[in-house]
Amino acid sequence: MVKKDMRTIKKEHFQNLVAVAYADGNFSSEEMNFLAEKAVDFGIDNSTIELILERAAELEFEVPLNDFEREEQLSDVVFISMVDGKVAEKEYNLCLKIAEKLDFEKKDLDQVIELTAELWEKAK
Repeated sequence: MVKKDMRTIKKEHFQNLVAVAYADGNFSSEEMNFLAEKAVDFGIDNSTIELILERAAELEFEVPLNDFEREEQLSDVVFISMVDGKVAEKEYNLCLKIAEKLDFEKKDLDQVIELTAELWEKAK
């Protein structure tokens, strides 16, 4: 098995988030804000961010190698799908494909979406 360094893992995570955010064909301001925060958290430089955003339409999902990354990515994928206040059908279908690639079931995805929505309501 190939061992990836943390920088590569975080870059792939960011690319996965960009792919989901762009699933509906554009980036909302909320999605861009979330991506900007994640890029800072992950230590991704501006030139790399620009290259990834330019390729948004052609990005393919990279499956993480460990359970923690899988769970974190599913949570982030759901969050970025909901960040603009709605989950478009295309975004939901992409989240479902990603959940399945991450070895989660539809019920797991729906549970994460429900939990995220509940947390947002409480935060208001």
